[in-house]
Order: sequence, then structure tokens, then C-alpha cells
Amino acid sequence: MSNSTSASVIIDALRQQANDILSSATGSVPLESFNTNALGNFPYYYEDPNNLVFNAKTYNWIDASLKANTHPVQLGQPFTNQFIKALSAISYSLSTDDQERLNQADANAVDQKTAVLTAWRSAFGTFPAGDGQPLDNIVSEITTKWANPPTTLMDIQESINLNQTLNNTPASGQSVVPVFVNYLNALSSVLSLKNAVTMNTGYLSAALRAAQFSAENNGGMLLNDSTTQYHPAYQVATSLSSIQNSLKNENQAVKLSMTVDRSSQNEFQVKVSGGASASFPVLGFLSVNVGGNASYFQSDVATSQNETTVELSFPGVTLVQYGPVAYDQATRKNWYWTQPIQDAIQNRNKDVSGFQFHPDPNIDFSSNGPFSFTQGAAISNYPTVKITVKSADYQRIQKTFEQSASTGISFLGIPLGIGGKESSYSNSVQVDQSNSTVTITLEPPKELVAGAATDSVGWVLGVQTVYPLAGLED
Repeated sequence: MSNSTSASVIIDALRQQANDILSSATGSVPLESFNTNALGNFPYYYEDPNNLVFNAKTYNWIDASLKANTHPVQLGQPFTNQFIKALSAISYSLSTDDQERLNQADANAVDQKTAVLTAWRSAFGTFPAGDGQPLDNIVSEITTKWANPPTTLMDIQESINLNQTLNNTPASGQSVVPVFVNYLNALSSVLSLKNAVTMNTGYLSAALRAAQFSAENNGGMLLNDSTTQYHPAYQVATSLSSIQNSLKNENQAVKLSMTVDRSSQNEFQVKVSGGASASFPVLGFLSVNVGGNASYFQSDVATSQNETTVELSFPGVTLVQYGPVAYDQATRKNWYWTQPIQDAIQNRNKDVSGFQFHPDPNIDFSSNGPFSFTQGAAISNYPTVKITVKSADYQRIQKTFEQSASTGISFLGIPLGIGGKESSYSNSVQVDQSNSTVTITLEPPKELVAGAATDSVGWVLGVQTVYPLAGLED
């Protein structure tokens, strides 16, 4: 896109109109102005019609975090990268006092602890794999794999029917269960602390694994990118049929009228009707490729001798909403769980039991930082462009367009077409000889209107943004 400072005059005007149209749908999260970058406009056809797999282009767009301190908003690196960086720096730990209590109780229960390890090795030969001590890994194995749904240490200790609580216990594990319960009874005075460490560490590990090593069994999703790699899951709340039907609604349109003055050889002065004006480099505002001349608008239409008006109509304004799939503690599936990060922020430099950063990830979680993403995009079809020129050479301009069956257009440095390329706009010409005026109307090809292919894109008029932890650091 052209210089964002100049373009923001137009971008803000588009966003304001879209916000007015969609106010009932956006609710308490109004649209913010949006400046496209390498990811382009929004690929709204999010389900591949060939295999019903999620569109990789859409995934990359909605997974993008926001670049810090930019106006208009711009997309940055994948949000999942930011999330993994934050979550992988967290552990659940006890305060100094609580850890001392647990250590003392564990020392007092050394015989029962030894009995559990002995019973396990006798039953299975080796201890379960994991990052913790053998007993920690045994606890994790019993609470998560021997029970469906997963259970807690306190539930095991208080259970009146262990066969029902530990309903997935393997036959060879039956001899371990009573020994394990004796160990829990020995820790009864601090079992809530042990339970908190075990459960929260397990939850944290499952959420992080779903983000870092996505798979079918932890909620991961496949993309139509010709790979078998799973990705942290996102979902789109707006159905494809709703998106396409809204895009076909020509009555719901954002319209913009601008006067274009050639202030110098290399610059336009563009004034938005009813709003502000801004300077644009001649190649950064509107380019029209007609008759083999890719710079026709700059060289022959918007000259210092002519009076030029450009009107754009963006029909089919609609709001598409989406977001990451939240972590489910009951099934230990999916990945988006911000509670540990929130707690770790609040627990910084405090000797308390809970989630803590070890070490601090050095992420700015405020609204000035990159820990953010979009949760909605207001889109439309690509615009109809109407150019009105009062010129002594209006007949020559008329003839040039009448002799060309189609026209390529770029607006604000963005090709109006699919895949980052200009598409062939049709044109019609009207002339007012009494005023030496010619009006050229450029219409997008039909395949750009509510398209049904994974390359289909909608012009982004504004976005809804989320800074999930901003209130803790602002």
C-alpha cells in the first residue's frame, strides 16, 4: 500500500462508513482502520471446496498478530509464535512457605513414596516418560490416562469407588492403586498443594503442546497447503453462505468521492468529500492500465490542466468474525489459554503460589505491543471506479477507453484482482460535450464478486482487534 500517512485519510473514511453500516454487528468492538501489507486483503473463502479443508491463505491472515504502534493497523508475525513464546516461559510453582510445607510432608511420607515407585517398577518395569521426577510422571500418568475424564489427586483420595474414578486403569496397574492411595493419605495435610501443582502443570503442558506440536488428538487442524502438518486451531464464526450472500448485496455499500489535483509532476493532492486531504505520489494513488499504458491515469487523466474526480463504490459490506479455539481443560484439547499468562503477569516479583514466568519472555502485553490479533474483518467486493474528467482533450480520453475492451486498475498500490494481480475491469464511457467532460465507469469482472474459490479476496474496510492482556500492563 502507498505511504500509510497519506493513505490513512482514505482508509479512515472507508472504516468510518463501514463502522456505521455494521454498528449493530460490531457491538462493543468498533472497527479500526486497516493498512494491507504482504498478506494482502482478506481471503474470505476459508473452506476449500475440493476437500473441505481450511484455506491456508485464510489461516495465515487470521493467525497474524498486529504490528506494534501502527496506524492504520497492520498485520505482523503469526500470533501463535507470540503465544508459544509466552506460554513456554511459564511454570506453576509454590510460594516459599508452601514449598517448605510440601517438602516436609513429602519427607515424612518417604516410605509411602518409595512403595509407589517400587510397585510401579514391579508392575511396568520402567517409569513413565516425562520431564519431571519419576513420581511426578507417575502422578501425571494416573490422573490423566487412568481416568476418563481426567481426575485429580483429591478426587482419588476421597473416592468411594476407585474402579469408577480410575476407570481406565490397566490390569497390571491394579496393584499400584492401593499403594498410591496410601501415599496420598500420607500427604493429606498438603494434598491440595500437590494437587494444584500436578493439575496446573498438566493443563499447561497440554495447552502448550497443542500450540507447539498440534495433532489430530489435541485439536489441531489441517490446511489445504499440500502437507500433513497440523496447526493450532482457529474457527470462523460467519458461515461461507452468509459471507457470499452479503457480498452480493449491492445496496450495502461504502462510497467515496475524491477530487484529484496535480500539485506537482510527482504528486497528487487528493481531497476526500466531506473530509481531509492528503498528498500522494502519483504512482501511489490510482493507476489505470489502458491501451497498453500502465500510467494512463497519471499521464493523461489527472494532469494539471484537467479537473478530475474519482468515485469508488465498495458494495456488499459484510463482517466476518473468527478467532482461536479455546483450550478445553476437560478434554485437554486446543491451545488458546491466556489464564496462565494473565496470572504470571500479575504474579511478577511476588512470592505467591501460582503461574510464574521462568524466565520472563520480555513481551509487551499492553495495547502498545504485538501480543494481539484481529477477531473480525469488514470486507466488501472490490470497488467500482468512476473517473470524471473535464478536459480540453476529453474526446481523446473517450476514444482511448472506447477502443479498449478491458482495463487494469491498482488503488493505493494494491492491484484490484486475485492473487496480487490486476484483473480486467470492463469500462463504459459517457460524454458531456457541453462541459467538455468524459466519465469512465470501471466495473470489476463477475468472478471477483462473491467468488467461490480459495483465491477469492474481499477488500478490507476495517478490522476488529484484540489485545487480550492489555488491561494488565497499560
